Amino acid sequence: MAMTRSRRATTIIEIVMAIIILAVSVPPLMSAFSQSALNTIHPANAATAAFLATERMEEIVARRYRATDGYAAVTTANFPNESSITNFARFSRTVSVSFVNASLASVGSDQGYKLVRVTVSWNSGAKSVVVERVFANF
Repeated sequence: MAMTRSRRATTIIEIVMAIIILAVSVPPLMSAFSQSALNTIHPANAATAAFLATERMEEIVARRYRATDGYAAVTTANFPNESSITNFARFSRTVSVSFVNASLASVGSDQGYKLVRVTVSWNSGAKSVVVERVFANF
């Protein structure tokens, strides 16, 4: 009696199917991993931007309430735009000052209120954080 051995081997069809499954499933997985890596960086940059915006706003507040300067010192000219912040080269910071009325509606002349907006941007302006404050002339 002759014994026959049956050998199980991988066929070319199974190999092709495995390659197709991997080709379809790997790119979305890689995309998800890269997107999650970018999403973990965003909160850190947003926190840094919030700190830089608050820092600039505190400088403006200090200048506003300094005895030698006051309300008149709250101008865009006194707080120029920074395209690159010292020690934070990826971030830029702008300050805008506009006149508003008591209802915070924009007006063309000084009615005793100024809206100050500090914007800190990164990723070439794609992302930003804004801090606003109203100063009154009293």
